[in-house]
Amino acid sequence: MSTARQNNFRLSRSLEMLNALPGGREVLGTIVAMSAALNVLLLSGSIFMLMVYDEVLPAHSVPSLVGLVIMLVIAFAFQAAFEHLRQRITQASAEIFSQNLTNRVFSLVIQTELTRGGREAAQPVRDLDLLRNFFTGQGPIAILDLPWMLIFLAVLFVFHWLLGVVCLIGALLLVGLTILTDRLTAAQVEAATVSSSQRSTFIEACRRNAEVIEALGMRGQMQDRWRKMSDQHAGINDEAGDKLSAMRTFSKTFRLLLQSLILAAGAWLVISGSATGGVIIASVILSSRALAPIDSAIGNWRGLIVARQAWNRLAERLSQMPVASNKTALPRPSNNLAVDGLSAVAPGTQILLFRDISFQLKAGDTLAIVGASGSGKSSLSRALVGLLEPIRGAVRLDGASIDQWEPDLAGTFIGYLPQDIELFDGTIAQNIARFDAAATSLEIVAAARQAGVHDLIVHLPNGYDTVIGPSGRNLSAGQSQRVALARALFRDPFLIVLDEPNSNLDANGDIALNSAIAGARDRGSIVIIVAHRPSALAEISNLLWLDEGVMRACGPKGDILPKLVGLPAPHADHAHAGGEV
Repeated sequence: MSTARQNNFRLSRSLEMLNALPGGREVLGTIVAMSAALNVLLLSGSIFMLMVYDEVLPAHSVPSLVGLVIMLVIAFAFQAAFEHLRQRITQASAEIFSQNLTNRVFSLVIQTELTRGGREAAQPVRDLDLLRNFFTGQGPIAILDLPWMLIFLAVLFVFHWLLGVVCLIGALLLVGLTILTDRLTAAQVEAATVSSSQRSTFIEACRRNAEVIEALGMRGQMQDRWRKMSDQHAGINDEAGDKLSAMRTFSKTFRLLLQSLILAAGAWLVISGSATGGVIIASVILSSRALAPIDSAIGNWRGLIVARQAWNRLAERLSQMPVASNKTALPRPSNNLAVDGLSAVAPGTQILLFRDISFQLKAGDTLAIVGASGSGKSSLSRALVGLLEPIRGAVRLDGASIDQWEPDLAGTFIGYLPQDIELFDGTIAQNIARFDAAATSLEIVAAARQAGVHDLIVHLPNGYDTVIGPSGRNLSAGQSQRVALARALFRDPFLIVLDEPNSNLDANGDIALNSAIAGARDRGSIVIIVAHRPSALAEISNLLWLDEGVMRACGPKGDILPKLVGLPAPHADHAHAGGEV
C-alpha cells in the first residue's frame, strides 16, 4: 500500500474520533490564536531588557523606566490570562472528547468481550483515559508552541544574521534529537503498554480467585508469576526510561550551552561594533524562548508516543465496530421460536462449537438441552439469546431473526441466567430490576416471588435494599443464583434461557426453580434450560440431546430420555434424584 493510501486509510479510521473533538476548527482556531498571542507576548521580556540597556541606562531616564515597567506588567498580566484560558479550553475539550466517546467505548468493550475476550477487551477504556490525560497535560501545549519558535528566530535574524544562524543550527539539532527519540523509544513504549495490560489482567484474575489461591496453597506460585511479570515490565520501562532520560539530559545541557554560545556571539558582535549591549541580553532570552518548546516536547515525548499509539489503537477498534444504524422497532414476540440450521464457532477461532441445530417451540413450550460436558450446550444457550453470532442459520422469534431488534430492546423480552453467575455491586432490588431506574417495587417483588426468592430476601437484614457487594460477595452461591433467576424473570420475558439454573441449589431451591419454570410456562413464555441434574426436568416437556456439537435427538421428554445412556424414563418418585443427564 502506498504512503498516500496508508494516510488516507488512517484518516478514515480516525474520523469518528476527530468528530468527537468539540467545536472542530473553531476551538482549534481559538487555541492556535491564543498560542500565537502568548508567544508574541513572550517577546516582552526581551524587548524590555533591550530597551533598559540601550535606552534607559544611557539616558538615565526614570520616567522611561517606569513606563516600560508598566507596559511589562500589562503584557505579563495578559500572558497569564491567556495561558490560563488556553489551559482551561484544552482541559474542557479533553473532557468533552472523552464524554463523546464514553458510550461507544463501553459498547466496544462489551462487544470485544463477546467476540474475542482476553485482556484486549478493556484496552479501549485505558486508551481513552490515556488520551484524556494527555490532552489535559503539557504535551499538546508544547506541540502548539513549536511553530511559534519561528517568531523568536526571526527577531534574532533582525538583530543580526549570526545570532539567527547559531540559534537555527541549535534548533535543527534539537529537532533531529526529537525525531531520534521517537525512533529509539516507540517500540519500548508500546511494549511497556502491552506489559502493563498483561499485569493488570493477571492481578485482576488473582483478585477474583483469591479464595482458590489461598485454599490450594497457590500463593507462592502466583507470587512468582507476578514477580516475573513485574520484573519484565520494570525492565522494559527502564530501557525506555534510560533512553528518554539521556535525550532529556542532552537536550537540557545543549540548550544551556547554546545560550552561552549566543552570549559569546553577541559579545563578539558588540566588540566588533555590530551590536549593542542590550542585544546580548535580549538574544540570550530570545534563544531560550525559541528552544523551550522543543525542550518541552522532548520532556513530554513519552506521553506523546503513548497518546499516539492509544489514538491509533482506539481508532482502529472503533472502525471495526461501526455505529449501529437505527433499526425499525418490531413488536414484542409472543408466538414462537424457530432455530434454523444454527452453527457457530468459538470467538476468534475456527473451532466449531455446534452445527446444524434446528427446532421449533411455541409459546408455553419448555425445552431442556442435555448432553455430556463439552458438547456445546452452554454455547448453544448463548447463541439463542444473541450472545454468540452464528456462522450459519438463525434464531427467529415470530419469524424475525433476533439481531433485527436493538440489543437493549431485545433484552426486555429475554431472560437469561448464565452458567457463571455475576451480580453487580448494588442492592438486591437493583440487580433484580437490571438497574432500570424506572422499575417499580411491584415489578421487582413480582419477579422475586416468581423465582421463589422473596421470603429469602425479606429475611436478610436490609431486605431488598441489602447491598450485594462486588461480584455478589455478600451472598452465598445459592442465594446469588436465585437472585439471578429473579433477574432473568423480571417483567415476564417471552424467551427464558437458563444455563444450569440448579447447579448451586438445595432441595428447596430445586422446588422453587421448577415452580418458576411452571409459572413462566403458564404465562406463555418459552423456557429453555441447560441441565445436568434430572431434578431440573420435572416441569420440562421437551429434550434436545446434544453430543459433540451435533443434535442427536429432539422431541418429547418421554421419547428422548430413555435414549440417554444410564438414565431410565422419568417417574415422579425420582424427579429430584441426583446424577447427570
